[in-house]
Amino acid sequence: MAASLLHIVKRSTLSSRGSLPPTFLLPWTATLSTATHSTTPDLPPSSLLTQKTAQAAAPPPLISTTTNQLPSPPTFAPREASPSLTTLLPALRAQTPHYIQAHIHGKPYLLTPGDTLRLPFRMPGVEPGDILRLDRATLYGSRDYTLKPPAPTPMLRSPASAFGEKVEREDGVGMVAGGGAPHFIPHIAKGKVTYLDEGLFVCRAVVVGVESEPMRIMEKTKRRQRHVKRVKSKGAFTILRIREVRLRGEGEGEE
Repeated sequence: MAASLLHIVKRSTLSSRGSLPPTFLLPWTATLSTATHSTTPDLPPSSLLTQKTAQAAAPPPLISTTTNQLPSPPTFAPREASPSLTTLLPALRAQTPHYIQAHIHGKPYLLTPGDTLRLPFRMPGVEPGDILRLDRATLYGSRDYTLKPPAPTPMLRSPASAFGEKVEREDGVGMVAGGGAPHFIPHIAKGKVTYLDEGLFVCRAVVVGVESEPMRIMEKTKRRQRHVKRVKSKGAFTILRIREVRLRGEGEGEE
């Protein structure tokens, strides 16, 4: 009996030593670790330090910057006056008064000094008192002399090679293979207006003011409909006074 009790006590002692209780049942001091940790940072090897020092000591690379130079203004050859122009221009300059046919927004206006011009539109960006220089003209003259620009280029026909290969039949009629007959291209066939050289004359105008017409109401309706649409319009006009019309002198340069 005593031997069996001793065996049971010994067995319970061994089982209690082998199994430990869970950590949440232990006191908080048991969870503390007694291992020491160094707080000094890990230093890199000496080879990396020397390499970084050499890179910092080296001067930064020079960046070659090329400045974009502005293109020089084109140089034009001096105008060569024809013998007739050289002979008759002084006579035209001496005979006054002068007139000029100036073009404003593509429309011609026959003007003399002191005229008042009422443009059929409101010119943007101008105010009363501004001085405008009219540099496009097709005629400049006096009572006996008239200065005209050179003749416009003739109407050009588009080449046949642009539409295919030109072949010739046995009967001598030329045709274009792979395309139709040459036709007129609008921007080529249209006769262009040539203007006088702006270095020959001076035409200045002063902006007097802006006028507006009374309000106009137009009624529009369609057949067999009762709805009437009323359209309101009120136009504005720019008034110019021609201040100066003259030819430039022989030694006078362009302004």
